[in-house]
Amino acid sequence: MPAHVSDIVATINELAQTGLVERTPDQTDRRRNVITVTPAGRQRLRWLDEQVLDIQNDLLAPLSGNERAELRRLLGRLLSHHRAEAKQEP
Repeated sequence: MPAHVSDIVATINELAQTGLVERTPDQTDRRRNVITVTPAGRQRLRWLDEQVLDIQNDLLAPLSGNERAELRRLLGRLLSHHRAEAKQEP
């Protein structure tokens, strides 16, 4: 299901208030905003990436490298199938 515009605006507002992104008017179209990740935002993203990697490694610890690759392949196939189905719905 696509995100609702008001949800995206609320998320950007929260990220801007916490200093993780900057919002500036688009120079070519003042009705639009350009969203830029700040240095603090990049640092937070690196930290979150590390957390996700640690959790994935813990979760997938019993699987070999080949098994992990196969799991990713199968999950990707499921995701592609369901995305295609969602696009066909009215």
